[in-house]
This record gives sequence, structure tokens and C-alpha cells, in this order.
Amino acid sequence: MTSLKPLTWVASALALLLAAPLQAQTFPSKPVTVVVPYAPGGPVDNLMRALATRLDKEWGQPVLVLNKAGANEIIGAEFVAKSAPDGYTLLAATEAALTMNPHLYKKLPYNAEKDFTPVSRLISVPMVFFVPANAKANTLKEFIQQAKSAKDKPMSYGSSGAGGIVHLPLAMFAKQEGLDMVHIPYKGAAPLIPEVISGQVDSAVLGVSVIEQHVKAGKLKALAISSEARSVALPEVPTFKEAGVKDIDAVFNIGLVAPAGTPAAVVEKIAADLRRVLLAPDFRKAQVDAYSYVAVGSSPAEYKAFLARDLKVQGERVKTSGATLD
Repeated sequence: MTSLKPLTWVASALALLLAAPLQAQTFPSKPVTVVVPYAPGGPVDNLMRALATRLDKEWGQPVLVLNKAGANEIIGAEFVAKSAPDGYTLLAATEAALTMNPHLYKKLPYNAEKDFTPVSRLISVPMVFFVPANAKANTLKEFIQQAKSAKDKPMSYGSSGAGGIVHLPLAMFAKQEGLDMVHIPYKGAAPLIPEVISGQVDSAVLGVSVIEQHVKAGKLKALAISSEARSVALPEVPTFKEAGVKDIDAVFNIGLVAPAGTPAAVVEKIAADLRRVLLAPDFRKAQVDAYSYVAVGSSPAEYKAFLARDLKVQGERVKTSGATLD
């Protein structure tokens, strides 16, 4: 007797293939939840709430922002990794959850490569290398020369936390320029900025929007921005390339991922709709340009390739810094 199992398997496979486009056509048919792994009020939360407001109208369904803060994005990432792969639960994440934690922790409750389906890299946030206003160096090359000559008392760089998006690029900067610098970690950008202003810390990097007011007020001196082009907010600040120094890629990215196994057609629809909202002139002006962000709106395939590259980059940075969060 001929077994019916192969025929049953083929029929099931065909049913799934036919169902995927239909799912995309009807998506969403109920509220969508975007998990933000931070407390309300930060850049990730603010961006996602603005996007959610526009997607409410685009989709005709509520888009809810759920804050699950803590543990370097681990709590939120674990929640989404274990959610149903149907597109109705998404994670708004940065490098922390997706490309840094795998190198900073020996054990994670999720697998960054296997448990998520990339949807879209939404924005990138360039960071500015800055020093106290009364620092001797007026250019990045002058700072490097000053740091090289400071043998008896090594110069310092501050960060918003060991193993974080600010610490790791600066650790690579010190290595690539052959500098013996002291790392001073703080609990966030808020306590770091006054320490640089007062001269207790010699240098740091932070987002343009975070230090813009202090630079314009003459309290800080910005020496270079880590980006392809100058910032509209600080047009007088050269890029690393213009400063004659290898760029350290001091940026952080906000992207959206779904649980692994989410239908490709649904993922593609979410990415396309996000891109349309993100790049709309009025939204871009109010929610992207106003904060000196760079709009990306990548495809799922582009974001997947970006994450693969960045996973290697962050691995090198963590190794160089010696950071661990276990």
C-alpha cells in the first residue's frame, strides 16, 4: 500500500505557501505590540511611539508600545524571542540586544542570530567626539598627539557604561591610534557630561542631540562626528575622515525585529509600511531630522546583512575592551 504521508506533507507545505500572502494582505487584523527594552522617555521609546501613532492610521489597528526595561535589553529581547511568530509582537532594539550581548554575556536567555527575524533598520544615530571647552586640542589630530605625549598621566575617556555603545568604539579608537587612555564609566550620559565640562574627564562621544546645546553654549568642544556627512545641527564639526582620522563608527542603530519564523510576507509588509511612514517628509522632519538622526528604513534582507557584519565588529570591540557583563 502506498503511504499517504508524503502527499500529506506536500499538501501541508502548499497550504502554508498559499496562506503566507493572504496573511500579509490581511495584516494586521488585531492590535500589534512593539516591545521597547527601555523605560519611557528615551530615544528608542520616543521614536517608536511616534511611529506607532502613524501606523495606527496606516493599519487601522492599534499599535501598542510595551516597555520592558532592564538588563541591557535582555528582558525585552527574551520576551519577544518567546512570543508567537505572527508579526503581532515586535522588538525595537539596538546593538545591545542584537550584536553586543552575545559577546558580553557567556549565557543569554535568547539567541540573537536564531531567535529573531530582522525587519528593518530604522535609524542610525551618529556620535560626536568631544572634549572640555578649555582643552588644548582644537582638532582630533591635536588630541591624539596630546594623548600620545601624556606619558606620566594618561588621558581619559568617559562612557555611559562599561561594555556599552559609547565605551566600545572609544576602546577601538585608543587601540587604532596607539593611545594609552583610561576608561571612566558612568551610569548614563547625564552624569558623564558635567564631568567632561568640568575637565574631570578628558573626552567622550555621545549623540549630536545630547551635546548640541552644550557645544553651542561654549561648554564643550566638538572635534569630530562619526558619520559620512556633517550634521546639520553642528555643521562646523568635521567628520572623522575630514579630520584625517580613521572613523571609529561611533553610532548606534534602532531597528525592528520579529520572532524567528514570522512569515516572510508579513515581515516584508511591516518593513515597507515602516519605510513609507519613516521617510514621509513631515514625519522625517519632526521625528528624525529634529534629533540629528539619519533615516535608514532598510529592507529585511539589508538589515540581516547589517546585523551579520555588526556582530563581527562588536566581537572585535568587546575583545579589545576586555568588557564583560556577566
